[in-house]
Amino acid sequence: MCLSTVYQNERIPENIVMKNVMRMECRNGKLIFTDLMDRKLEVDAQLDSCDLSDSWILIRGKDHQSERKNQDD
Repeated sequence: MCLSTVYQNERIPENIVMKNVMRMECRNGKLIFTDLMDRKLEVDAQLDSCDLSDSWILIRGKDHQSERKNQDD
């Protein structure tokens, strides 16, 4: 299983948006990340780059303070 860490703007610890991401979706101009515990985070951002063999995803865009959503909500 390949789990990734999502960073915003720069790959530094202060910019971690979410860890243990197992799925990423693009829907209606937003990115939706799902972690290992099936928690979801929707962000208004764009994919900048990623290296799945090195387990990171870099996004750019608006602030990542979007609402976390559980699958049951």
